[in-house]
Amino acid sequence: MSKLTGVLIGCGAIAREHLTVMAELDKVEIVAVCDISAARAEATAERFGIAKWYTSHRDLLGDLQPDLVHITTPPASHLPIARDVLTAGLNVFCEKPMTVQYSDFSTLRQLARDKGCMLVENQQNRFHSSVQRIEGLIRSGELGDILELQICLSLNINSTDSPYVDKNAPHFGLTLQGGIIGDFLPHIAYLAYMFTGKVIDVHTVWAKHKSDSPLPADEFRGMIKGEKTTAYVSFSGNAQPDGFLIRVVGNRMRVEVNLYEPPRVIVKRARSGEPALGTLIDGIAESRQALVGSVAGFLRKLGGTSSYDGLREMISRTYRSIELREPQPISLDEIDEVAQLVDRLAATGNS
Repeated sequence: MSKLTGVLIGCGAIAREHLTVMAELDKVEIVAVCDISAARAEATAERFGIAKWYTSHRDLLGDLQPDLVHITTPPASHLPIARDVLTAGLNVFCEKPMTVQYSDFSTLRQLARDKGCMLVENQQNRFHSSVQRIEGLIRSGELGDILELQICLSLNINSTDSPYVDKNAPHFGLTLQGGIIGDFLPHIAYLAYMFTGKVIDVHTVWAKHKSDSPLPADEFRGMIKGEKTTAYVSFSGNAQPDGFLIRVVGNRMRVEVNLYEPPRVIVKRARSGEPALGTLIDGIAESRQALVGSVAGFLRKLGGTSSYDGLREMISRTYRSIELREPQPISLDEIDEVAQLVDRLAATGNS
């Protein structure tokens, strides 16, 4: 049986994660990479044993007809590249955010529908093992009615050695709505949407904590009212330590995860009997989960597997959808809803 073929455009840091995953998939062959830097394209091809490399994505598209094109370039270039790929009748797997403006996404969405092609944004944390476990608790009914969702992302983007504030090499995130925070809003938005469902209302607060920072804002807070529940979401460029916390509160239990730590889910159940005994039981379970997650993370790192929990599953499902001619792993309508949510969250981010 012949393998599915994939190519990658943009040989930066995230490209290595994509290529590592693709190399692990038995039914997928990476046939070419492309980057405007010849040195980077050639080095990437050599590192991953890829036969062809290009410096022009149009030359690549003129020579090859792959099953899937991975776009891992900076966001400002996503629109023209994805438009060329879709016009050629090829499927797109694009890094987030897919476009800088929602109106540009609408253009790509319509083109994908007209051409009958997949248009997939990388929303890898949907398939993070901890997030998948939370979804399992919801489906089973163990968590009960979802009363509240909290997503709090802390990352010290203002530190002196941070690439986000390097005045000699401006970060691509500065071109996004919301500035650097706008680079993280898609993760926050699609995770929130998973639990809130269709968005009814959004309120945001943007602030600048560090006055001498070149960033337009370094703190963000938002409230999202959805059909299923309400979410509080935040990004802090100053709070420490770094963390990507998700907390789901139900009427039977609450669960917490930190996507920046080895996979583990902290579960607090409503228990009858002595409270101290319940705390002890929860503590033992949490310690076991921490040990299992840490060992699994270490083995994954030792084995050279992608450190992006969820990326392998996301890419694998996309190729499987192509192979079996099934709907893409995240519907285009849902990607559209998330893109609209990002646009609403970022609306006042540069003011």
